[in-house]
Amino acid sequence: MDTPTGLQAHLLKAVQNLAYDNHQTLQRARHTGPTSPPPEVVAQLGISDRSREQLETVGLAVGVPKAWIDYARAAGERGSQWKPGQVMLGSGQVQRSELTTALGREVRDLQDMAGIAAAHTRHAELDSDAVARFRRVMGMTWQRLGAVAHALALSEEERHQVWQRGHQHWSTAVAEQVRDHNDQQLTARWNEVAGCDFTAVAMPVIVLQAAGITHDDIAAQMPVSPDHMVELVVDALTTADRGPVAPIVTDPDRAPEAAAINAAIEAAGLTGELPTALGPAEGATESAPATASADLDHGHEP
Repeated sequence: MDTPTGLQAHLLKAVQNLAYDNHQTLQRARHTGPTSPPPEVVAQLGISDRSREQLETVGLAVGVPKAWIDYARAAGERGSQWKPGQVMLGSGQVQRSELTTALGREVRDLQDMAGIAAAHTRHAELDSDAVARFRRVMGMTWQRLGAVAHALALSEEERHQVWQRGHQHWSTAVAEQVRDHNDQQLTARWNEVAGCDFTAVAMPVIVLQAAGITHDDIAAQMPVSPDHMVELVVDALTTADRGPVAPIVTDPDRAPEAAAINAAIEAAGLTGELPTALGPAEGATESAPATASADLDHGHEP
């Protein structure tokens, strides 16, 4: 048996409590009489499930054994809440090479997201709400990967490895990849990102910050801000028509996702002062796109 670290316990607690909350919601719905829960209950169950799945993915990314995650979820589904000091069966050791390789795949997905933003916004007139949604998702994804990188305590060389794409600068490789995409492909990928459930995307960052990871910790692991990522791909695509396409994390308190986020936070069992994950990210704001990287020594240019 082994005791999870503080960070692992925060993630496992959130996974178990979200599963527990859904169990309780279903139990209450069954006692009200109707054969199936009302639509609003089904919607809340879906948000909770997607948030839990995101937390499970991040748990694996920072080295929580899958068996521990599976146990925490199953315990919640059986009607048990997380208990402080809970111990888990088996060792908590996961091969570091597996974790850095998985993080590299996720960083490449973020780079691809920057490529979609750079290419699509140059050739299409976009709805402002869709742009805001895309920016929120990309900004929160940037924060999540920075938090994971901090949890793994990446070395300078490891950070270089997870950001590189062969012998080219990553922005050149991404530009070559998206340059040949047709409008339908760009639109489909854009809509996929913009249509993500922001509550689920944000939940891991909330939990990781509640575990003590700060925005400064996140920014220190990310060589460039989301704004600058898009600008680099725009530069690689063309030296003309350099319009402002920087994604930012807008304040969800002004967005319709706020109520769902708050409900998921409560269900996950997070208490005390809320972390700052949902505020505008200092290193991801449009007003100072270079700030997140200018004062940091990132070693190799990714």
